[in-house]
Amino acid sequence: MAGWVARLFSEERDLRMVWEVERRGRCSRLVGTAHFFPYRFRAALRACFGAADTVVLEGPLDEAARSKVVAAGSVRQGASLYDALDAATVRRLDEILTVPAPASASGLYWDLLRGGPENRLGAELRQMEPWMAFFHIWTELRRRDGWIHSMDLDAAEVASRMGKPVRYLETIEEQIGILERVPLQRMVDFLEQVDWDAYRRGYVRHYLDGDLDALTALAQAFPTFCAPVIEERDPVLLERMLPHLERGDAIACVGILHCHGLIALLRARGYAVAQGFHRTSVR
Repeated sequence: MAGWVARLFSEERDLRMVWEVERRGRCSRLVGTAHFFPYRFRAALRACFGAADTVVLEGPLDEAARSKVVAAGSVRQGASLYDALDAATVRRLDEILTVPAPASASGLYWDLLRGGPENRLGAELRQMEPWMAFFHIWTELRRRDGWIHSMDLDAAEVASRMGKPVRYLETIEEQIGILERVPLQRMVDFLEQVDWDAYRRGYVRHYLDGDLDALTALAQAFPTFCAPVIEERDPVLLERMLPHLERGDAIACVGILHCHGLIALLRARGYAVAQGFHRTSVR
């Protein structure tokens, strides 16, 4: 009973968005990460990484990479996301985001994306590229709901503490270039039309259940579920991942919304892919 109660109040959860990938007797794992989430999976990641020779991440997360993101997104060159929103959405956002939020123990992304506390919402957002403005809004909305964790950051930290070599599939410059191609109208439509609370609840439920199909269907409304970010990128991620998978004993951690396409591409290459559980070790 004591263990069950402790688990109930823990931030840690089991990881079901993990797949064993095997070809010619060489086994690796694919982990679909949640970039922002209200729970953590550090224990599950440690179990996944245990026997792995290499950990593969989407891109760098160090201070230099974050500084490049800030520099690229902080000075707007074209259209403004804030000015593209309708009056009702602007009022809704202004009412939510100008009220001080509770203190958070993990403010990395918010510190990265936010402006000074003295700035009004419109003044902040008009200065930013649309993709930066969107994530400024979305990160803070979710932070107020307790979405203060990132699996990508945890994966990098766990790998480092375990002494695992880390390889990256993309440069930060490539990732910034991809964000710059997210259509402005998709960001506007999401903020104006989507039920944010229903989206949040569905995302958490489907992720924890390991239901990739349901999560993928839900996330099609999210701005970054678009060709430049998903369909055009999946084959590139796969090609850069393959050398590690061919050697075996690798763990590849990519955003969960890439997993549907990557699994199909892997199977087309002759890989056997089966959904697993965090307690299963890489052989």
